[in-house]
Amino acid sequence: MKVWLKLLIAVIIGILLGIFIPLSDTSKLIFDFLSKLSIQIGRYTIFPLVFFSIVMGTYELRHERKLFAVYSKIVIYLVLSAVLLVLVGIGTAIIFSPERVPIIIETQTSLNKLSAQQVFFHIFPKNAFKVFLESGSFLLPLYILAFFIGINLDFNRQITRPAIQVFDSLSRVFYHGNSLIVEFFALGIIAIVTSRIFYVRLYNLEIFKQLLIIIAFDLVIMIFGIFPLILYFLGGKINPYKWLYATTASAITAVVTGDEYVSLGMLAKHGKENLGLKRRLSSSVYTLFAVFGRAGTALVVSVSFILILRSYSSLELTFMQILWVAGFSIITSFALISVPGMGVYVALSMMSAYYGKGLEEGFLILKPVMPLLVSAGVLLDVVTASLASYLIGRKEGLVDEVDIENFI
Repeated sequence: MKVWLKLLIAVIIGILLGIFIPLSDTSKLIFDFLSKLSIQIGRYTIFPLVFFSIVMGTYELRHERKLFAVYSKIVIYLVLSAVLLVLVGIGTAIIFSPERVPIIIETQTSLNKLSAQQVFFHIFPKNAFKVFLESGSFLLPLYILAFFIGINLDFNRQITRPAIQVFDSLSRVFYHGNSLIVEFFALGIIAIVTSRIFYVRLYNLEIFKQLLIIIAFDLVIMIFGIFPLILYFLGGKINPYKWLYATTASAITAVVTGDEYVSLGMLAKHGKENLGLKRRLSSSVYTLFAVFGRAGTALVVSVSFILILRSYSSLELTFMQILWVAGFSIITSFALISVPGMGVYVALSMMSAYYGKGLEEGFLILKPVMPLLVSAGVLLDVVTASLASYLIGRKEGLVDEVDIENFI
């Protein structure tokens, strides 16, 4: 059975369980635990997979003299995707102008945000081995070390050949381990969806209906309209919906879990088996987009913050306010490097704090609907990463086309 179909069946089962199981403290506690456990299992092999794959991918790209070409394109797509999606988000928010949300008194949960100084100290610790002791939320230090090792494997291949063989072997071992998790992750999806439905049942989300409709509209036009058009014209006039079908399982995982790193495992598997991406490309693109490429999150943040501004003021938004929202939505999307799971929440809290003027806790009015906003952001993040990797792969000749009947 195809992976995406197993995941879809699991989603349906989870929805039914979430609707028909009586909502109690016990049932909520059980499924919250199973949901968190499933997400941690989904992340289980990500760090070693990324580490060994980045080492080998960097070495292979440098050996083929494609390192600069690939990374320059990654940076371009990171920036352009953030700008494009924020413009789309702000445009739809202005056109449809969602109604103000009543000011709700909510308590703020503590947010574990790293300062800029802490980020650099984590990336470059006194002892390089400390990057292996990082929490499961900060992938960048491991990436930097892997990249550093990769570019230093090519100075004398006779000397480095044993190390190359070890890194290559371990990369394949952890890819196989990740594949095993992908095949059975549908069981975890059931628990995660059930827990999400329990959460939705706790709140009346009617007041957020217009916001959710706008976000859903943005998702549809981006995923089924703008992205396929971009791929068609920039990818050699191929059928873009074949690419979209190849990304289905990763998209389902993203929207259900709302977690960049769990989705990264799905992308790694389907990027190779469905899209035919070479390891040396997919390892770099997927990881950098999981760390920096939060264009989808930026779109959701821009729409949400415009609603927050409207809710706290009866005046119409000025051009400078809209420009501020656009700029800071893009900037904060690149500042979520240690936040794989609650990007929208953290970004909105950062923007509220920087905006000031009594709006420091304005983001809390969206707290009841935050899991849905997070999932929407991660969904677009993952689809954007998949599109960028496929476009770069076709430009650099790092794709082995796979027939649709051979998709997993």
